[in-house]
Amino acid sequence: MIGDEYFQLRDRLSGELHTLAEVIRDLGGDTESIAIAENLIASLKEPFVFVVVGEVNVGKSTFLNALFGQDFSKTGVMPTTDKILFFKHGPVLQIVPVTPTLDEVHVPIDILRDFHIVDTPGTNSIADEHQEITERFVPIADLVIFVFSAMNPWGASAWQFLDKVHKHWMRHVVFVLQQCDLRSPEEIQVITDYMGQLSRQRYGQDFPLFPVSAKKAYIAKNSDGNQESLMEESGFQQLEDHISSLVERNASRMNKLSSTVRLARQLLTNLREHVLQQTQQTQRTSTLTQEFLTEREMQVDRTLKKILPALDATERDYHEACAHVAGLADDVLATRQAFKKDPALEMEETKPESLDHRLFQDLQHRSGDRWRQVGIILEEDCLQYDRFLHSQGRGTLFPEDVVLPTEADPELRRLFSAHIDSTIRRFVLGLKLDEAIEPGLNKARKRARWVPWLILPVLGAVGAAWYYDGPIGAAISAGGGMLLLGFALLIAQSALNKTRGLMVDRLENSTLKLREMLQTQVESDVESLFSRFLPMLEPAQKECREREHLLLSQTERLQALTDAFLIYQRELSQWR
Repeated sequence: MIGDEYFQLRDRLSGELHTLAEVIRDLGGDTESIAIAENLIASLKEPFVFVVVGEVNVGKSTFLNALFGQDFSKTGVMPTTDKILFFKHGPVLQIVPVTPTLDEVHVPIDILRDFHIVDTPGTNSIADEHQEITERFVPIADLVIFVFSAMNPWGASAWQFLDKVHKHWMRHVVFVLQQCDLRSPEEIQVITDYMGQLSRQRYGQDFPLFPVSAKKAYIAKNSDGNQESLMEESGFQQLEDHISSLVERNASRMNKLSSTVRLARQLLTNLREHVLQQTQQTQRTSTLTQEFLTEREMQVDRTLKKILPALDATERDYHEACAHVAGLADDVLATRQAFKKDPALEMEETKPESLDHRLFQDLQHRSGDRWRQVGIILEEDCLQYDRFLHSQGRGTLFPEDVVLPTEADPELRRLFSAHIDSTIRRFVLGLKLDEAIEPGLNKARKRARWVPWLILPVLGAVGAAWYYDGPIGAAISAGGGMLLLGFALLIAQSALNKTRGLMVDRLENSTLKLREMLQTQVESDVESLFSRFLPMLEPAQKECREREHLLLSQTERLQALTDAFLIYQRELSQWR
């Protein structure tokens, strides 16, 4: 294909520019940079413009078929008209009138993506349009091909048309001597020599001149056999090599590629600086977020240390409350309680208040104010950390004009107090003091029931002894009866004493459990309190990690693009 090396370089460069534009978008680049990258891509797609000039029946159509290896006439590309035809690529075949003398022809042929062709019906039939061609198309043309017939290369209209071409644009002109297969080599040599002489006389310069047989070249490109021989005979290879050289060495196109590479490298430089700034900002944010997380953990520890004295004091309060409840238990487990009726039969209003409830009330009374003060400490520490976050996080986690919080969550203190009360209540209810003394008290009552039953037998024994043995016998019998009654009372009292001992042991052994439960609840509440900041910090930290990973990958892509554009710059400098 014509200009393969140029188009391969252009396509590679275009691919890198697409990558550059994608990176700019991925990094949230400014619209100006994106627009520049897209404009650079679009500018590379600008096709070459070939203007084909010649008289009627000199073989222009056959020449174009051979040049691009396609029979344009079979696609309807070469309509019979006396208008100027400007061929462009399009999705469907379409003829668009532009002026009374010019039609744009859109054709779905790939070659027209890279080459636009301006075809004139014949210089000897459109004399009135010569001015439009020379003023409108020759200045933008990369190549102006004058096609002459080897049978009659002296047609005046073609030479007259060339007279109208400004000398500046003559550097783009080449001569093609078509239908050379109809002449002998000697005749062709004479014709080319004379055409060169005429060019020097009229224009003071030689134009590249290529004798060709477009018919043979077309057959060679579209046949399976004898291609090389036909192509050599056609003389077309020299013409194509010359056109490829013009395409690949086209100064304006090479300058465009060079300027594209320079602009792309400048974009890359700006983008790398932008990425570096973003990376540094992301690293600062990541470091700051980690500091916030570390400070949160340290604040949790500091707050817990502040609360430690409250745990120690509550432990002392519990010992005092236990002593008070133990005193109450002495009354509950007094000997007289063994002779009372079953508590289940007592009226509700006469039942004594439970030991569990008394212990809870006593402990709550002793430590309630202290834990409410701890709630205030939590509230203050939370507010202090919140203000620290907003103050140090300006411009990163928060806007620059963020207002520092002045009040903590009003529910915080209430919820903490409720949790502490609930923990103490669960602990006290878990002791089950009333249930613990109930078995011993019932056992004592059962034993005490034997005392009334023993009194009558003892009195009977005393009376019998008096009757039979006199006072001395009665006294002995009474002493034995008293011992028996005392023993029964002792058995009942021992059950009460054992129960009291078990209850006291339970109270003493439960101190550690109370501390553990309170400490667990406090740690949970403090951690939960400061965990409310995690939904702000952890996503920010995760976003920073993802951002750092993205920026690292984009930095690698930018480095690869930088290396690629440097290679392009070197290649272009060698082409010049």
